[in-house]
Amino acid sequence: MGAGNLTSAAIAERIRQWLRPQALLFVGVAGGLKPEARLGDVVVSTKVYHLHPGKETPEGFHARPVPGAVSHRLEQAAGIALCSESWLKWVPDDVRATWQEDGPHVHFQPIIAGEVVLNSAVTPLRDQITFHYGDALAIEMESAGVARVADLSEDLRILTLRSISDHADADKGEADASGSQHRASAHAAAAAAALACELLPETAGPGGSSRAVLSAGAMGEASAPETEWVRALMAFDDMARGDFRHGVLTDMGRILGLPHAFMATESPMARDHVREIVRRMKTYRDAPAACRALYVALQNARPDDGALEGLSRLLP
Repeated sequence: MGAGNLTSAAIAERIRQWLRPQALLFVGVAGGLKPEARLGDVVVSTKVYHLHPGKETPEGFHARPVPGAVSHRLEQAAGIALCSESWLKWVPDDVRATWQEDGPHVHFQPIIAGEVVLNSAVTPLRDQITFHYGDALAIEMESAGVARVADLSEDLRILTLRSISDHADADKGEADASGSQHRASAHAAAAAAALACELLPETAGPGGSSRAVLSAGAMGEASAPETEWVRALMAFDDMARGDFRHGVLTDMGRILGLPHAFMATESPMARDHVREIVRRMKTYRDAPAACRALYVALQNARPDDGALEGLSRLLP
């Protein structure tokens, strides 16, 4: 593709017209702007700032931030796909062998895209970034162009996933020479593959096994059909309330040891949302544990003996 937002916008638009994708993942490496962004860490964009728009006045530069479009659905799917360490299975063995710590962490924060390589921590541009874009964790040169294509398209979801290959300072050359770009690109690609599996449950995972088949097998032969689970969950009177379902999902996340709620997506209709909860539960990496967590969460939220008894008969 080459560097720069103009080129990335032109190519992304050509891809959009050619393939008509439902989702476009922009995957690559970036420079880290804060100490918590370690080399190899993955950053999932919550916003994409175009670095340069602003107004130069006698009093100084005044930024006019242009936050690029980020798909809420893709962002939430990434949260589910990357909430545990299972996505690290997609990282090649030769890259895993270079890890000196516990592997890459995942951050959900804004990303900046500009037309300049930032190679210093003590420049006016770095000060401008710190002042105007203090919530950004990484900087690169292409995502703003791709985000603009999504802005102009009514049916294109977009998400940027970048891995930190340097700290955008004078040590960039040394980091690159150590192989950091190769490791970072492998981490970003692994995160994208895990997200693709979340979006397309039938996608084959590492080793060629279907994620959906593995999850169904984990449920056991006695796993009840989705309709029975939905019927059992809708027997709870409060299940029609969004705040009740959110509380249950939050409790499920805590029980399963996740850093956030088990699922963050919300469907307009309660029954549709319950169907989605059941689907995610059955395709979770440890489906029996997710079933038990759902039961315990409902037990904590509303001790409805009749509904709980009906639900207990479906547990694996």
